Amino acid sequence: MNIDEFCIDTENFLSKIDKEYYLHFAGLKQELNLKTIYDEYPQLFSSGTVIFFKDLFNKSEGENRKKAKHLFGFSAEGYMGNRFAHIADRIANNEASSKIEIDGKDVSFRYSDIILSNEEDHGKRRLIEDKRLKVTAEVFNPDLVRYWESLHEEAENFGYKNYADMFMNVKGFDFYKLEKEMDMLVKATDSLYREHMGRLFQEKLNISLEGSGASDFAFIKRAKEFDMFFKKERLVPIFKDTMRMAGIDIDTQSNIIMDVEERENKSPRAFCATVRVPSEIYLVVMPAGGQDDYQAMFHEGGHAEHFANTRENLDIAYKYLGDSAVTEGYAFCLENLAWDRNWLIDVLGMNSEAADDFTYFSSIINLFFLRRYACKLKYELLLHSEKKIKDKDTAYSDLLTSNLVMKYYPENYLKDVDESFYCTNYIRAWIFEAQVKEYMLNKFGYKWYKNKKAGDFLKEIWSYGMKYSPEEVLGFLDYKGLDISYLMNNTINLLKGR
Repeated sequence: MNIDEFCIDTENFLSKIDKEYYLHFAGLKQELNLKTIYDEYPQLFSSGTVIFFKDLFNKSEGENRKKAKHLFGFSAEGYMGNRFAHIADRIANNEASSKIEIDGKDVSFRYSDIILSNEEDHGKRRLIEDKRLKVTAEVFNPDLVRYWESLHEEAENFGYKNYADMFMNVKGFDFYKLEKEMDMLVKATDSLYREHMGRLFQEKLNISLEGSGASDFAFIKRAKEFDMFFKKERLVPIFKDTMRMAGIDIDTQSNIIMDVEERENKSPRAFCATVRVPSEIYLVVMPAGGQDDYQAMFHEGGHAEHFANTRENLDIAYKYLGDSAVTEGYAFCLENLAWDRNWLIDVLGMNSEAADDFTYFSSIINLFFLRRYACKLKYELLLHSEKKIKDKDTAYSDLLTSNLVMKYYPENYLKDVDESFYCTNYIRAWIFEAQVKEYMLNKFGYKWYKNKKAGDFLKEIWSYGMKYSPEEVLGFLDYKGLDISYLMNNTINLLKGR
């Protein structure tokens, strides 16, 4: 196999796929058609290609092994994506076309999520959620069952015990070790979580945490009481101003295209589309008003800046492929500014009391997501440990309900699952970001976002693209790999004594 030609085809394929994702999920194209793009590149996704790169990875050393690992991961995921693109297309297209009735009007399934998070009435939230669950169970889940069982079968066809075993090999670290570390975090924060989240639900909704549901959390997280500070029209200027203070002028970055327009079929989940690294990067946010917009903009802005600053001359395997925990970590570095007390006062213009209130609120929300992803990892290890999907819906509901102390519904047991154990990328990214942040605070101060040297530091580590793992980047900063204690201590200290 000519690996150089394979890499060129890989870049062209990924460019077309990301453009298709951008157009569809930005609400600019009704139909998602991945299958047509996959069909253009059959040479990338044969079972023989997967086996070739698997063998190359196993027998290579040093830099060659790293590159082979990235290409093996891409070919394996791509093979599965190609085999079942027709199901993925149908799921996405059904989601885009599905509607539910709210107040006598037909509303798109995707936009109903925005309406739910803004609905003040508990009963109406529950009604909207029930309608969403019905669509999920009747329209999405039959295809999702077929999709996941097909992926499970393919993992076994490649000689792995199960899907989890395959992706531990592809990613190169032990999921079960990470699960144990997150179990430690869940145990260490249990009383803090129940106390502070319970207080938040009582104060905001006048209901107990035990009597709440995921739809109630969606409304609380929306945090309308802070809207006066997080105005929609200031979103882009504030983001640009923050970057400019660190010496990064987005107005001169023609390679970043910002899409912040509201469209009915636009995905409520913000995203960054890396159509061509580093020359064509889309930063896409669905404006809904409030602090969520700001955190989404800064998170996806972190991705956009990472890829826009990636060196043009890097190997294609290092511009597009690799350990996604790296880019997620950079995204969290910027996202977490949006609830940093100093930034809230200096840049957003909050007074000290409001900044304290919002920082406290955000600390609780942050703890929720850490615990939620600990649960997701535990559940996905269970889900992906065998071929059949049967009877996993109750396990999903029970696990998340017991650890988050709010009702999670079994209908979402497959819709709440990302491919390739992506949840591990977020978890490792949180750990990675906590250590990078400590380094930046020590080197550039608590107001590092005003320091152009901090911006230069970020541009330097961004420039390496996806070449280095979180462990390798931390090694450059004199850390001995990923250490969850930084994340645990930060999380606990933000809430302790409040």
